[in-house]
Amino acid sequence: MLKTGCFVLIALMAVPLKAAVPEVKVLIAKSLKKVIVEGIDLQKTIHTQNKSQQYRGRKSISFDCRPSQRARFFPKTPLLVASLSSPTGLISWGQHKYKGELQLLTNPGKESCDLVNLVPMEAYLTTLLSKEMNGTWPVEALKAQAVAARTYAYERIRKGQQVDDEKLYHLESSEKDQVSGTFKDITTNTMRAARETHGEILVGPSGRIAPVFFHSKCGGKTLRPDQVWGGVEEGYRSVNCTFCSKTGMKDWQHRMKGEKLTSMVDRVLKRYYADQTVGTDIKLMPDSTENSELRLYVGDRLHIIKKSYLRNLAGRELLPSNNFVMTMNNREVHVEGQGYGHGVGLCQLGALELAKRGYTYRQILSHYFPRHKMKKAY
Repeated sequence: MLKTGCFVLIALMAVPLKAAVPEVKVLIAKSLKKVIVEGIDLQKTIHTQNKSQQYRGRKSISFDCRPSQRARFFPKTPLLVASLSSPTGLISWGQHKYKGELQLLTNPGKESCDLVNLVPMEAYLTTLLSKEMNGTWPVEALKAQAVAARTYAYERIRKGQQVDDEKLYHLESSEKDQVSGTFKDITTNTMRAARETHGEILVGPSGRIAPVFFHSKCGGKTLRPDQVWGGVEEGYRSVNCTFCSKTGMKDWQHRMKGEKLTSMVDRVLKRYYADQTVGTDIKLMPDSTENSELRLYVGDRLHIIKKSYLRNLAGRELLPSNNFVMTMNNREVHVEGQGYGHGVGLCQLGALELAKRGYTYRQILSHYFPRHKMKKAY
């Protein structure tokens, strides 16, 4: 009898358990002086006091995030103050309803609160797809976006588990990471896209999980991460993309005075290249859209600087993308460019066009990430 029981136990242990859907902590608001949360049958936990309370019916709970004058100190590192949830699965902040739980964190630098949404990954994606793309777009385009966004968030969660970080969230709902939405942003197509790609992520050629990037419109050719940010990510390749040419922002151009370019170059050299020797006589070398770097002389010294560094300082109004050509004539600088965004990874408008032509999400991802592989993370 004992042997049979042991055999059953061993057999059960040998069966692989299905991995749980991970939860992602998304920063949805920063530097709040006051927070009002509403919901039905709210569950409130004050972590600083280790107290929990359940409210019956509809309830509104207010938090004053300004430090009390009687307080002797304000925490120097972020601190989880309170968590709020509802058995209905929905909770409101202002005019917005969120799935999952809302968490209140201290923001030491601003002596205020930050608001975090703790939500299951798949529910998170159903709102994100309407923000990063459009909830009415073809499902195959949304599925490609779902895999890319899930990979990005999944990598951030794993990184947070491996690194001793003071941040109490995984990513921001902003263009710094990726933009998520609220309950009202969920559509039939976004739910289907998340459901039909459940748990799928992209990995590099070696199988390593790394960030997967995307942008609005590449303007003809995608870029590698090292061409934009300087860091090398496994598996990325620059690919041609003619699919986005007829949609989104048209080709753009700007003119500026040579003095403005001089100022921009001065700041770039000092910030990114630790070069303090900058003159006023700048001469641009011949440029093309194939170049991710700009070659120029400052006096008699040749400098090679990343176009993305210029864009970071100039702003998106002046340089909407990293895909541009810059020329100079009689101290006037002329800039011509295509696309919108950093240009790395998935081109969202290109994916839209490919989906309209009948491509599947796997074919779309294969085009923009030719060396990556699909994997079930859970």
